[in-house]
Amino acid sequence: TLAAPAVALPELPDEERLDLTGLPAFAIDDEGNLDPDDALSLDGDRLWVHVADVAALVRPGSPADLEARARGATLYLPETAVPMLPDAAVDRMGLGLADVSPALSFGLKLDASGVASEVEVAPSWVRVRRLSYEEVEARLDEAPFRGLHELAQRHRARRRAMGAIFIDLPEVKMQVTAGRVEIKPLARLRSRMLVTEAMVMAGEAAARFALEKGLPFPFTTQDPSDAADREPAGLAAMHALRRTLRPRQYSSQPGPHGGLGLDVYAQVTSPLRRYLDLVAHQQLRAFLRGDDPLDAQAIIERVGAAEAAAQGIRRAERLSREHWTLVYLQQHPGWRGEGVLVEKRLPRGVVLIPALALETRLKVADDVALDSRMPLRLTGIDLPERAVFFRVG
Repeated sequence: TLAAPAVALPELPDEERLDLTGLPAFAIDDEGNLDPDDALSLDGDRLWVHVADVAALVRPGSPADLEARARGATLYLPETAVPMLPDAAVDRMGLGLADVSPALSFGLKLDASGVASEVEVAPSWVRVRRLSYEEVEARLDEAPFRGLHELAQRHRARRRAMGAIFIDLPEVKMQVTAGRVEIKPLARLRSRMLVTEAMVMAGEAAARFALEKGLPFPFTTQDPSDAADREPAGLAAMHALRRTLRPRQYSSQPGPHGGLGLDVYAQVTSPLRRYLDLVAHQQLRAFLRGDDPLDAQAIIERVGAAEAAAQGIRRAERLSREHWTLVYLQQHPGWRGEGVLVEKRLPRGVVLIPALALETRLKVADDVALDSRMPLRLTGIDLPERAVFFRVG
């Protein structure tokens, strides 16, 4: 179905919450984001990652929980988004959509090596201001963004030393309005790295918290890569490295996440959009209330159901983006741009078009080196077959 779940949500329970409304909090995202579910604060040397407290409304086994489990995740298509949860979940729990928002807040203190040495998890009230990545990029020399960026750099350096993989291939934002397709490349911004690292910090801290408390949890793992170069500079090397990565897995058992360079990790910062993030929150909330959490078998069942649904979500998103990219090119029949040779399988090579985040196969001469840039022009489209044709020159 392409409709939001039609199930009711209960009222927010009357419970004690940590009052963090006096601490400036910022939800940093792409312009136009409609479901803000995380925000950041800096209180001296303590980082707070605030996450929408969805599990306060969606208990295990409730109608909304069962609907979310069947869907697995929010489906993001260029023309629309199909939410995992009822629209009221975003309206009531999205951070910064009201003057004060309920959150599940993760308080972290990082030591000199970038490890979270103290972790606090608490239901809270927060006052969140929403900002775009571009706005934060322009303010990185100001407090608290300067301090947040320094923490992110310290944590990234630690992950690098632990063998993390860093791939920065071109990405685009695609939107369809009244049949017209708009594609905009996403700029490489330090503010994006800041937010990414903060989310990883929260995920690692939550996983360690669950381990310390003996809490069954949906951990995220990934087998390590054998690649020697874990932070390649060229697009061809990034393309090759991506092909070697093992798929990430979800498990009730903790294990290392090789791609992130972490001994233990769980995704916890998107409970409005990903079912297993919501399950992690349900476990944490049960522990904090003193209730019985789900047992390991229940976590295994939820991991299996969510992953089965999420595979369909990922395939639908990929096919939709392929379709709308071709429609965009149909709407720009004289399109010309630049491609980068990222793989050679003579007589053809794989060419990446950064402006479209699109890969295509072209005949290339034997003497054309990897990472060579070449002018391209559109020569044809077969929409039913999802095929597009370019020529060099």
